Amino acid sequence: MSHAAAAEREALLAATVAATNQPYRPGNRITILQNGDSIFPAMLDAIRHARTSIEFCTYVYWKSGIASEFADALIDRATDGVTVRLLVDAVGGAVMDTRTLWRLERAGVQVAWFRPVRWPYIHKLNNRTHRKILIVDGSIGFTGGVGIAAEWTGAAQDASHWRETHCRLDGPACADLLAGFAENWREARREPLELNRPLPEPAGDIAVQTTISTAGRHQATPIDQLFGAVFAHARHRLWITTAYFVPSPAIMGQLRTAAIRGVDVRILTNGPLSNHKITRLAGRASYGPLLAAGIRIYEYQPTVLHTKIIIADGHWGTVGSANLDGRSLIHNDELNIAFSDPTIAGQLEAAFEADLGQSQAISLAHWRKRAAWERLAERGTFVIRGQL
Repeated sequence: MSHAAAAEREALLAATVAATNQPYRPGNRITILQNGDSIFPAMLDAIRHARTSIEFCTYVYWKSGIASEFADALIDRATDGVTVRLLVDAVGGAVMDTRTLWRLERAGVQVAWFRPVRWPYIHKLNNRTHRKILIVDGSIGFTGGVGIAAEWTGAAQDASHWRETHCRLDGPACADLLAGFAENWREARREPLELNRPLPEPAGDIAVQTTISTAGRHQATPIDQLFGAVFAHARHRLWITTAYFVPSPAIMGQLRTAAIRGVDVRILTNGPLSNHKITRLAGRASYGPLLAAGIRIYEYQPTVLHTKIIIADGHWGTVGSANLDGRSLIHNDELNIAFSDPTIAGQLEAAFEADLGQSQAISLAHWRKRAAWERLAERGTFVIRGQL
């Protein structure tokens, strides 16, 4: 690495630390997992080999075969004396199978619901936990965008099987994932989670930063600050995959400024198969100024795209639960990990380019020729844009 490249790398890392007030913890290994066929077997294998503890937080836990498979694995470990804690968002998991819940609790799994729809939480109902965290024995962690439902099974092979990116994390940074879990657990169960555990042994040579973003504060959230720092300090490439793209004026300005200074800015988001049509309309209303600044925008075609990653300058990346929209950056509790490692960044870039091969590029000329009803629908979303 040249002196100039090393200086750029250090500047980007310093900016992300300053923005989030979170250091990079050394000694980790990251394994990128693409789609349910890779994600679910890895998670289930870790659960089935748990010896002491399992902490599992998810937004979606929908009635399905894969949900039952996870329940069976959790029940087996709880029955064998492993401490198992399951935290489910009360809105995202509202359709969880009641028999599955009964089986979990009967086996000794400690189940908690985050902010149920009832009086004590009325003022916080708009603020959900969107975090996806699994920690096994304190030293194996998983995070990303996956939900526990049939839609995430498979290999994104058709419209019924979604495109997703998740990751396995081994090493000391698992302690930071546990802190994100503990924050939500403490509120949901009204009891603290013991965090005075031995720090996991080093498992690799990657330094990992964990950004725990909590909603409901009258200031920019840490995830918002993290993204802004990367957008401001990327010098060559800024490749973004986000399921839901509704950028704030500030983010639009940061992305346009990056493109104007010569950064290769590409945004990959959902196409017509999006599971949130209004969110897609709101995002498309932002395309014009971004395209005019030289930003390339692509819409994924085969199925619902649920991946959330950002890759910068071929070495830095972030994977987690946060989308590039107001719901993630303002209203929800989120968690992302970030790292600087050319090998892992290269894997994410290769997946990004493969996804572009199944996407439609949106040109400025094409966008300007869209139908009048689309323009009207896009404008109509401004009334609720702040909630998307």
